Amino acid sequence: MFWSLNKMKLWNVTDLKDSLFWFFTVAMVMVFSTNSTKKITDFKKLLFDTIKITIVLEFIINLFSFSLLTELIMLPFLTFIVMLQVFSESDQKNFQVTKLLNNVLSFIGLSILLFSIYKTYTEFNNIANLGTLKSFILPIILTILFIPFAYSLSLFSIYQSYFIRLDFMTVKKDKVKIAKKHILTIANINLKKLNNIIDNFDKKVFYDDTDLKVYIKDISKIKKPITNTVYSK
Repeated sequence: MFWSLNKMKLWNVTDLKDSLFWFFTVAMVMVFSTNSTKKITDFKKLLFDTIKITIVLEFIINLFSFSLLTELIMLPFLTFIVMLQVFSESDQKNFQVTKLLNNVLSFIGLSILLFSIYKTYTEFNNIANLGTLKSFILPIILTILFIPFAYSLSLFSIYQSYFIRLDFMTVKKDKVKIAKKHILTIANINLKKLNNIIDNFDKKVFYDDTDLKVYIKDISKIKKPITNTVYSK
């Protein structure tokens, strides 16, 4: 990704700091969050939230350079808090922890945002240049380019966990292999179809004459289970 951007004259070694900051905050958060994205709506929410976080963080961090000591303390701390928030949101039992972390992030964000607004007002002529614009836009471009990888990771995670479940549904391993093949072929990279299959699949089809291909194709199109439908070969 960086090599391609470099060839297009959109990235060079001077952008390394911004890129590392983006990787250890935005990219890492997206990777860890993919474990909790089971529906297409979850993935869309993750994307929108990530882009919003990217814009805010870039405005806060890259608009003005803090002292080295401040950045060495602040960036790892913010990264740690954000990653804790991601993990806490994956379980409703951690509601109080999530609420506390949200308040901490809101307080930190608001404080630095107010400082940045003040510096923007007092030093506008110093920041209105192409270098600042590039520092602001680069992480947003990186986030957009990172989306296919995050989506693929989420898709792989869902396939892997569900295929393990299928293995324990029946001792008829030959039918399980056939079902997996048809699921991969029919759902492919469509997360909505895959989730429809997961929600509607009935293990009873392993024990009768159901045409697995037709059955899987039909349940991939609906949200509610099909009843009283015959899929015999």
